[in-house]
Amino acid sequence: MRSALLLVCLVCPAWSVAAPLNRVVLALYDSHYQKDVRDTPIHRLLEMPLNHLGLVVQYHDLSEGLPTAQELSGVRGIVTWFQSDSMEDPARFLTWASAAIDAGKRFVVLGDLSVGRSRRGDVTDIKLVQGFLAKLGLQAVQWTPVTYDVKIVFQDPALMNFERPLPAVLPPYDGVKVIAPGIRVHLMARKRGDPNTDSALVVTGPHGGYVAKGYTHFANFSQDRLQWYLNPFEFLRLAFATDELPKPDTTTFNGRRIYYSHIDGDGWRNQTQVARYQRERISSAEVILREVIRPFSDLPVTVAPIAADLDPRWLGTRDSLQVAKTILKLPWVEAGSHTYSHPLDWESLAQYAKAGSAKTQSWGVMWWTQFGRPLWERFAEQWSKPEAGESSPTIRRGHSRLRSYESYPFDANEEIAGSIDFINSLLPPGKRVQLLQWSGTTLESEAILAATRKAGVRNLNGGDSRFDPEFDSYAWVAPLGRQVGRYHQVYSSDSNENTYTNLWNERYFGFRYLLETVRRTESPIRVKPFNVYYHMFSGEKEPSLDAVIANLTFARSQQLAPITASHYAAIVEGFFSLTMTPLGPNRWRIANRDALNTIRFDHAGDLGVDWVHSTGVLGQRYYQGSLYIALDPAAAQPVLAIRDGSRQDLGCRPYLVQSRWLISRLKIAGQSFSFETQGFGRGDMEWQVAPGARYSFRVTPVNGRSFEIRAAATTEGTLHLQIPESLSGPVEVSATSEGARL
Repeated sequence: MRSALLLVCLVCPAWSVAAPLNRVVLALYDSHYQKDVRDTPIHRLLEMPLNHLGLVVQYHDLSEGLPTAQELSGVRGIVTWFQSDSMEDPARFLTWASAAIDAGKRFVVLGDLSVGRSRRGDVTDIKLVQGFLAKLGLQAVQWTPVTYDVKIVFQDPALMNFERPLPAVLPPYDGVKVIAPGIRVHLMARKRGDPNTDSALVVTGPHGGYVAKGYTHFANFSQDRLQWYLNPFEFLRLAFATDELPKPDTTTFNGRRIYYSHIDGDGWRNQTQVARYQRERISSAEVILREVIRPFSDLPVTVAPIAADLDPRWLGTRDSLQVAKTILKLPWVEAGSHTYSHPLDWESLAQYAKAGSAKTQSWGVMWWTQFGRPLWERFAEQWSKPEAGESSPTIRRGHSRLRSYESYPFDANEEIAGSIDFINSLLPPGKRVQLLQWSGTTLESEAILAATRKAGVRNLNGGDSRFDPEFDSYAWVAPLGRQVGRYHQVYSSDSNENTYTNLWNERYFGFRYLLETVRRTESPIRVKPFNVYYHMFSGEKEPSLDAVIANLTFARSQQLAPITASHYAAIVEGFFSLTMTPLGPNRWRIANRDALNTIRFDHAGDLGVDWVHSTGVLGQRYYQGSLYIALDPAAAQPVLAIRDGSRQDLGCRPYLVQSRWLISRLKIAGQSFSFETQGFGRGDMEWQVAPGARYSFRVTPVNGRSFEIRAAATTEGTLHLQIPESLSGPVEVSATSEGARL
């Protein structure tokens, strides 16, 4: 019997009026020390594992005061990872934090609690500190600054030595003792072999968790090498008790790993150096069209030009316009915008615009914290306006300008709505720009994000996840996005070729190493989709072109669910908005999910869908010990119920196991069923039906003649169906059971 999920029954007087499950973790930071949430270690290191566990992180700046009772509504827990040794009013903070625990909020402390003294230098009453720690079942004891005679006497193998063992000489630590039952110690230190000096360095309990400063992860002096000591997934799972939560999943679609690809327009007009095209003197964009986009029609791609590269009022030419029109009319190409003038430093531009400056000058922005610059800042795109006489942009070392193109003054509305309107004017009937792909440092303001909402498009870029020998840790895998006021900036899932080529200065073959990140973010746990993200300048050089083709060729060999980049952005936005309301033990109504249609249960065992008490569910698939459940996109508020032992009910009713194409409007009638489907490439799918059953599939394209496909299930009930690639448009399928084979 699966323990945590099936034995937990949320206390509620009437299931029909139950509140949605609490998925929010409130992250506290102080903008006196970290200007933006992107500068905090919570965002850089913790948010990705929290997202994987189905939790939404909301940030609160302590410089604006403590969270109110209303702001704590719907909050599952609170996390701190302060980077200072003081705060404005420690006594008030400790009183508030203790009350939050009393109200049922889990509290997780990593590193220094920063309550020893105020910023004015006033020492905090130790009784207040001890009172707060007692709520976590802990008591502060002696500070240990010298550790040559300290040894680790216990470490939980499930939690410690995750990516790197602790150093031989341990970091100094605050001594903490366990004073309450139910506290699990995962790391214990002892001084001079005396048990009386035992100190718990990593603990979890019924009210949260604690990790001593210096015992979360390793960071070298230059902060360009990070590795976890503890397993953040396991620690956060225990500290926030996430086993009882169904987990909205952004990596998987219809039982398959998500694939999407997007191209930023940088280098659109660059003349290619690829030998076989040099006589033609064609652009990098033309090469990408010929070598990458057309040959891989089974893999959708979102192409986002920089409007200034196409607009004749700026730097557009007849050739750049024609290539854009040719690319954007292809059925498997989604239209995006990479802005009008390619801002490099959004924050400074906003400040200049607010001050009324007409033309912007050069300001390079580098954000440094204890953990160093994130990849998306260290490898920010650095294009500049062409000099007189140049036929194409050239790469600059550092931000010599705030924008790549400065033919006209900066206008925020022109960057968003203006670029979208211009690119829409190039599109065939029925096609519209669906995505705004951020440029430069990708540090957009709330107003800029609001402009994308007003324009009716999704947003993407930033994050730049890597997980390879150069960036050998989950610490370099970015979260789903960045909170910006009321909105979220959606991060791309993988880094682009800029970070592999030292800002397009060397190792032009380097983008081949994307596949290492793709593999490591798939196994042993799937934490990211497969994302191929690059720029048009990859068509400039032969090694870079070959690298893109190698990545796409590998993608074609995998069992994936290809979707557009805007579809992925909608899935992520659904992760943040989704609600799950309990209707009874192990039964939930799911709402406000946008395009998110996968719910995951970890450590699933024999757990499976309770089909009798569920509605709007397509199917289920077991993978890596987890159960992935696919919801019907046509169901506005599906009801999901699960039960133990249903893994054995293989022939109870037909259900989807996995599909390359989108499946919706599933209807079941006994052992027969019907559905609508569409996608990219060949429509491979697998259904679970009665063992040995034979089926006749009537396939009816929206604009075409229907035809029949016959298929038979295996003795285990596995039924495979393949719809031809030529029918990538909407298709209706009716599956009639003809009984079992004799």
